[in-house]
Amino acid sequence: MGQELKQQVEYLVMDLKAYEDYEYGRKGLRHAVKTELDLWKQADRRIKGQELQDALNSDWKTFSSYRSDGNHLRIEDKHGHLLAYCLPIPIQYTETLAATADLIPISKSKEHMRGQTSEKYWGLWRKYKMEPYMSLEYKKDLPASQQWLDANQPYFKHMSNILRILDPQMYVRYTSINRFLPEDLRPSCGIWYACGILRGMTDGGTPHKDASDYHCGLNVNTAWGDFTMATMVFWELKITVEVKKGEALFFLPRILTHNAVDVQGGVRNVVDAFVHENVLSWKDKQHKRVTGYLRGVPRRKRRKLGLGELRARNMGESSTGGAEKAPESIQREETSDTEGEMEALYHRGVEEDTEEEEDQD
Repeated sequence: MGQELKQQVEYLVMDLKAYEDYEYGRKGLRHAVKTELDLWKQADRRIKGQELQDALNSDWKTFSSYRSDGNHLRIEDKHGHLLAYCLPIPIQYTETLAATADLIPISKSKEHMRGQTSEKYWGLWRKYKMEPYMSLEYKKDLPASQQWLDANQPYFKHMSNILRILDPQMYVRYTSINRFLPEDLRPSCGIWYACGILRGMTDGGTPHKDASDYHCGLNVNTAWGDFTMATMVFWELKITVEVKKGEALFFLPRILTHNAVDVQGGVRNVVDAFVHENVLSWKDKQHKRVTGYLRGVPRRKRRKLGLGELRARNMGESSTGGAEKAPESIQREETSDTEGEMEALYHRGVEEDTEEEEDQD
């Protein structure tokens, strides 16, 4: 049983006690719950896969379109979970991106899923290694790579503050790695660990997901160049979003199949800030070594509060510990929209931890 699935089963069986009256076979309750979750997810994937294929066979021009009008645009699911967010940003950030473009070493333009473009990937990396490191391309392009990152830190800091407003939990999740990194190794793009710089786009790419990115993490991208506007297609949602020069777009690139189309006015260059899943998984392992438990795994005993204690707590007369959070794999799982229902069922504030508060990062 995978670690994420094991956490989910333990939470449902032991913590939430959602399966107390469930009829299970000789192999035990946990095995029955795990089997049911597997079958449910397989059916869900088949349905979503067919829905996506149907969408990909459609003409994106028939999708609902969100036009750029200079205002903020928030796109969310039926539970209020943020899927994408588009907003204008101060002009000095795109001006700096344009002014520092000469620092980016020239590389060969290639045809790939993002269109005909040249690519650079600078920042915190962990592919094929046990420990995080700065990407080989970043090292190869020194000192220009660091000079470009330094010059554009005000932009990355601004977008980091926007994410802190949009999703403070994700902001904390991203920044929690800093306590485990050596002093000479830090995220390169504000709170995002790395960025891709794509230059020379004049046409659209092909529909894709960013498979290496954090599975429920928001990326942010901003474009500069001669272009005036491009359109981002989100295929599962069957919508398009117009993004003009001077606007930034947050979205979930590992969950939403996407691509840019209809680039207008000239050449489009993009900086896309992201967090790779394997870097965060390294951080979680370091957290386990330090604390003795894996992030998100409930292990504390709880007792019911008496009515007097509960009233005292609600009146601010008691300062005893807080309620335990559900594992992140349940809170933010990409194949399910159950966070709201879990919070409604899991009555925080009615139970009290009997052991000391532990770091949730």
